[in-house]
Amino acid sequence: MRETQHNLRAPKPVNRLFYFLASTTIRRLIFHFCRLRPKNIRIIPPAGAGILVANHVNVFDPIWIYDVLRRPVHFVASEELFRSRILAPVVRQFGTFAIRKRARDIQSIRNMVKVIRSGGLLGIYPEGTRTWDGISLPILPTIARIIRMMRVPVYSCRVEGGYLQRPRWADRWRPLRVRLVFDRLYPAEAIPESEQQIMKDLAEAIQTRDYELPIPRSNGRRVAGLASGIYRLLYRCPNCGNLESLEAVKPLSSNRVECRSCFAVWEIDLGCRLTPVDDEGTAVGERQIAADFYRRIREMPLKPIHSSLLELEDGEKLYLASRSHFCYREKRYPNLRLLAYGRAFLTDRRFVFKGRGKRKNNVKLAAPLEQIEALNIEPGNKLHFIYRNCLYRIPIHRESPVKWQDYMEQLITRRKRQADG
Repeated sequence: MRETQHNLRAPKPVNRLFYFLASTTIRRLIFHFCRLRPKNIRIIPPAGAGILVANHVNVFDPIWIYDVLRRPVHFVASEELFRSRILAPVVRQFGTFAIRKRARDIQSIRNMVKVIRSGGLLGIYPEGTRTWDGISLPILPTIARIIRMMRVPVYSCRVEGGYLQRPRWADRWRPLRVRLVFDRLYPAEAIPESEQQIMKDLAEAIQTRDYELPIPRSNGRRVAGLASGIYRLLYRCPNCGNLESLEAVKPLSSNRVECRSCFAVWEIDLGCRLTPVDDEGTAVGERQIAADFYRRIREMPLKPIHSSLLELEDGEKLYLASRSHFCYREKRYPNLRLLAYGRAFLTDRRFVFKGRGKRKNNVKLAAPLEQIEALNIEPGNKLHFIYRNCLYRIPIHRESPVKWQDYMEQLITRRKRQADG
């Protein structure tokens, strides 16, 4: 069984025929539909071992890099991608292999070494995940250790405009161009010995600068639906602080979002900037980027809530109660199985998933916060975490997955600090 798991996660040789047919049939379509503009593409050699690092701002940016380069890239991708019976066989043809996010994964490092020794180009996202607010995430220290260990040329690709074209929280695409700027970060003989220096250089090379880009005029054509999905990022009103109170104003062509509690209204533009407006649409305040609103929300203190659906322990406080969702459990990769259908609850001590049914105490999962590991949000707004060596996945619909991740991270940190002292 363990050998089967390794085979499922191991990189496969690139199917040259499949790669050629896919490149010739859809390359031009992707290039024009996504408005790609590559720069310095010749700096990537046609052969030889190397590492390509890039900022992860869009679900399609690996495809964009595949599209503009003339050689295969062995990307390290999330395990979640390989659970799909449709996508998994396709991405394996391109040499992509799996990694478990925010968890110790020795097998994936062995796979990276295998790609480099075979003379391949290894594709890595040093931030580890896709940005929600358009601001670059911290570089993972593991990436610096891998670069120092491999001792091969390192190249960078900074994706500019990819976040604004389709923010992770958004429901619709924006008609904006994407530029892929390639550069050589290190030759093989000039890799720094300091991992801190490598992390600093990586951060500067792939820093997301979408909020600094000039936004073209729409030539009189109004782009509709820019506010659709903003509740996933702004899960609290920046004005009154109430949870899940923001909603897109209909018709969606207005590009406005309103708080149901304090009735504050903002209008969103193509650059993901929000301007407070009155009922007539006149600006009544300063325009700010969505990341500034999100930072303000994260700085707000957590507020306990009340619910009769969960029995609390003495002194325990409840902070979140979800809508009805499915909960899946994976004891052994990739055997993901349905655990229950019900509601999730987050207290200052534990994460609880309670199944729906006539039984009064139908608790399927009660995980102490200090024992939760590898917390992240996978594509499709799926909340993932590991508890007692089992992976749990909860697809979050009709509410914000970012809210659950942020609240859990803050409460886990608080819980560990209390345990330490």
